[in-house]
Amino acid sequence: MKKVYKEIWELARPFQDYRDDKGHAKITSNFALKLLQMEKARKDVVIPAIILHDIGWSQLSKKERFLIFDKKATKEDKEKVRMKHQKEGVRLAKQILQQVNYDKNLIKEILKIISQHDTGKRFLSKEDGLVKDADKLWRFSRPGFNADFKRFKITPEQNYRMLKSCIDQKGFFFSESAKKIAREELKKRGKENYEKF
Repeated sequence: MKKVYKEIWELARPFQDYRDDKGHAKITSNFALKLLQMEKARKDVVIPAIILHDIGWSQLSKKERFLIFDKKATKEDKEKVRMKHQKEGVRLAKQILQQVNYDKNLIKEILKIISQHDTGKRFLSKEDGLVKDADKLWRFSRPGFNADFKRFKITPEQNYRMLKSCIDQKGFFFSESAKKIAREELKKRGKENYEKF
């Protein structure tokens, strides 16, 4: 990994994994690296964007951070906190990228990806698509799967079925590579705990 990516990682470390999602930053970064081996895209955009995509959660209150898992919360309230964490993420990411003297033209593109990685209704570029794919693949990993059914207060079986239905849902994943990884990960989750599936 390039020295500059390591510098970005170290500066971002204090702002990572703020929603009972220990390992989220590392796991999504590993998925991004895997996707980059399978798909041709610009690492100098994807890697910083995935490292920095969720650091904005660190700036929200605990109540705000966990609102999206609350079944009683309105869609509008959930959207507001998603937007707020993206806005805060852009602010922090800009500071970090400037601190490591990252290419100014790339900073603009990276910040655009972060600004709508959870709320964007379409894929802005291949790089944007792969960042979104890597972020969603967290849910299929063992830590992500286990964190989500607890946070959403659903059964593991319900989470398994929900994830399975998402894989081929139009607009959920950008790349076929992400779908392939998701199927592989979900198969592991079934073998680990849910043989009846």
